[in-house]
Amino acid sequence: MIDFTIKKVQVNAEGEIVEKKTSPKLPADIPKKSSTGIRTVKVSLSPITRTKRKDYSGNGHWEFEEALGQNGEFGFIYLIHDILNDRMYIGKKQFLGTGKKNKGVSTNWQWYTSSCKELCESIKANGKEHFKFYVLEQYRIRGSLGFAETWSICHVEALANRDKWYNGLINKVSWNVKESITERHKERLKAILCNETMQIWEPSSTLVTL
Repeated sequence: MIDFTIKKVQVNAEGEIVEKKTSPKLPADIPKKSSTGIRTVKVSLSPITRTKRKDYSGNGHWEFEEALGQNGEFGFIYLIHDILNDRMYIGKKQFLGTGKKNKGVSTNWQWYTSSCKELCESIKANGKEHFKFYVLEQYRIRGSLGFAETWSICHVEALANRDKWYNGLINKVSWNVKESITERHKERLKAILCNETMQIWEPSSTLVTL
């Protein structure tokens, strides 16, 4: 059971905590200067449970009904839910490296926490127990994976609702797409947005917490 012992703090546009300053009270006829990019978020005061990377197995921290990356899939589309602040993030991750030095080598997908700096700092500060890590679908082709990410971010209108989403950009798609968005992908995304995930799938990963 998650312990929601939390407090509210102020963070800047980069997700860094800023100290609240007390300024002298101004006369009523002088307008107050707005704090650009400063907002209030919730942080946990509970002890953080750390899991070593070597202790991740199966699907890692991802919730999905089947084993990931076992049938030649290139990667997957995921959604991370920040329970404390009720914000989400959609991204993609590939199973194997494609560069000169890491081609064919397994990536860090089992414990990956996105490329979003603000989200990663929040996970580090509060612990993974305050986040949900969902897989929406796997895709076999690299271009299809990129398209599926763009489609998902556009579908939820993430950039128009920054108070609910960590996403800050959308990658354009300028290639022919050979895989369509699956019905399973759409159903999972809808279930998460409607808070009905327990009716769709259960976690299939195994974690050894320390």
